[in-house]
Amino acid sequence: MLNSSSALANIDPLSAGFDVDQDGFIFYKNSLLFLPPKERGTFRLLLGAWPKVVEKKDFSKNVWAGRMSDDGLARCITRLRRALSYTGVVQIDSFYGQGYRLAILSDKVRRLSLVPATVHAPEKPDVVKPHAALVEACIHARQLLENRSQDAFSQAESILKNVISKAPDYMLAKLLLAQYVAERAFFDGNIQRSQIDDALSQLKLVQDAEPYLQGLQSQRGYLLDCKWHFDEARGAHEQALQMFPDDDAAFYRYGFHLLNRNAPSEAISAFRTAVQLNPFSPNMAGALVRAYACANIDPAEVLAQARSAYSSHPDSPYVYLQLLYILAMVDPQPELAHAARHFVQKNRYAHAQSSRAVAYILARCGNHAGALEVIEKHGSIHGIHLAALVAMGMIDEAMIKVKAAAETGFGVLPFSLSIPECAELKQHPDYPEVYAKVFSRMPPEISNSSAEED
Repeated sequence: MLNSSSALANIDPLSAGFDVDQDGFIFYKNSLLFLPPKERGTFRLLLGAWPKVVEKKDFSKNVWAGRMSDDGLARCITRLRRALSYTGVVQIDSFYGQGYRLAILSDKVRRLSLVPATVHAPEKPDVVKPHAALVEACIHARQLLENRSQDAFSQAESILKNVISKAPDYMLAKLLLAQYVAERAFFDGNIQRSQIDDALSQLKLVQDAEPYLQGLQSQRGYLLDCKWHFDEARGAHEQALQMFPDDDAAFYRYGFHLLNRNAPSEAISAFRTAVQLNPFSPNMAGALVRAYACANIDPAEVLAQARSAYSSHPDSPYVYLQLLYILAMVDPQPELAHAARHFVQKNRYAHAQSSRAVAYILARCGNHAGALEVIEKHGSIHGIHLAALVAMGMIDEAMIKVKAAAETGFGVLPFSLSIPECAELKQHPDYPEVYAKVFSRMPPEISNSSAEED
């Protein structure tokens, strides 16, 4: 059995912030927990039985309809612990041969209650909850967005548009559709700039209807970053962190905002907080590695961070590919190119950043023909393969793509120009013109310092 404090039972789940609605969906501090059906059913049993142990036979009967294996339950508990880790106020104790028990970490609940409540307002009484099936669809769409593949993006978009067509006043669906637009703009650029503007307009409607919806300000900042309005984005990110200081996704998005602003040390701090709040997320672990790589620190330390992330997420292709990327950056070897080759095939289920990573690894390891083939097959107006071109010494060719990307007025270009792999582009005679166009909306102190560095 896991050790637990004698003070664990002093506060009940409701007082800790957990609630279950009439449809069985679970909320933490009035925000929906995006739990798949098995995890949701398991957590409902644990909440209902608190502070008692739920026996395995009860999980089997009520969640698995009598067809549960011990391994299946153990995997479900692991995923549930992962999903709840960001709250920091609960743990699930295991009792060998018996079952599991929910424990409320009373001391942590009390510490959180001492944080100034500048954020939460009572939920509006006139907010109508949509049909349970539509809530379920949104939960599924959010899981798809975490995959960040072309196929997952397309499925999530279709699901969310269908939900909104059936429940146009369901603000969570509008918020998730805005997340889809931002993720697509950042990771593969396969949208139009007008979609960012439309998403921001929809978030204004969300703001009017549910101003305290978790993720609202963070998504707004993310979208503003995508259209390079960094001055306005900063305020949205800072407001999000003030309103929801335990929101791992808000710290994650703020970290990328800081990387765009050429503030990698601050980005490391933001991503580290995100990882602490959600240690089970490979995306957040990968983002922390990326910030280390941008921070001009000892390459051995960057590599150690990448190895640590892979050790924590050995089943994540994204984290594995990022480890290969860092290895190629630090010590390029032919075998790295060989290891990256199986990511080359165009795959709708692969992470959207795979092609840019593979192209860079091949370029750094001397396989220029392979890198150019990847760039040709996976080309984008947003210049996602700049690092590979720079690694091959094709600076003029890279600048042509930079200038074309700058004309779009949105996308991942600011991030690409901020990473050390593309530092040589700053010496190109056309860079000042590009800089003025891409980074014109920086907060004053960042804008001035960056201009002096350049």
